[in-house]
Amino acid sequence: MKSLKQISFPKLAERVIALYNEEEDALLLGMLGQEYVIHREGIFLHGQKSPEIHSSIILDYLLSSGTTQTMMPWRAIGDFTGQSSSDFRKKVELPLTNYAPEIITRANTLLPMVDAEAVPSLIGSDMAITVRALPKVSLHVELSQETQDFPAEAWVLYSNNAHEFLTAPNLQVLAEVFKDRLLSLLRIY
Repeated sequence: MKSLKQISFPKLAERVIALYNEEEDALLLGMLGQEYVIHREGIFLHGQKSPEIHSSIILDYLLSSGTTQTMMPWRAIGDFTGQSSSDFRKKVELPLTNYAPEIITRANTLLPMVDAEAVPSLIGSDMAITVRALPKVSLHVELSQETQDFPAEAWVLYSNNAHEFLTAPNLQVLAEVFKDRLLSLLRIY
C-alpha cells in the first residue's frame, strides 16, 4: 500500500465520496453494498484483509484522476476496451442470464444488499437495475426472462465515464465481483 502512504486522506475522501475517520486516519468506502475500511497499510472488509481483487478495484478507484460522475448514456465494456466483449459476456452476463428469473423474483430482498434499485428499463426488459458499485461508478443491468419467442438475457452497462475512475481490466473485475456477490446472495436469501 505504498501508494496510500503519502496521500491526504481528507482530500481523497472528498473527491471519491468516502468518509474520513480522523482518529484512525482511515477512510470508509462503500462498494457493492459493503463497507471497506482503508488504512495506509491495507484495505479491510468485516475486520479482515479484503480479497485481493476487491483491494485492486478500490486502490484503482482511489488513485484515479476522475472527479465527477457522468451516468448517461450507459456504455458497454467494449466501449472502454475497444475489443470484443465475448469474455465479459461469458464471465458476467451469461451467469446472470441463467438466474434472471430468480433475481427478478427476489429483487426486493437482493437489491438493497448490493446498493441497487430497480429503474425503468431502457429496452423493455423484465427488470432494469442501477447499481451504485462505487460512489462514482454505476452499473446498469437489464434482465429478461425466457419467453416462448426469446431466450433469457442479461446486459451489464457502465456509467458513461466509469473509465475515469477504473482501468478497463478493473471495470471487468468490478462487474465480475458484482455478479459473484449477487449470485452468492441469491443462494443465501
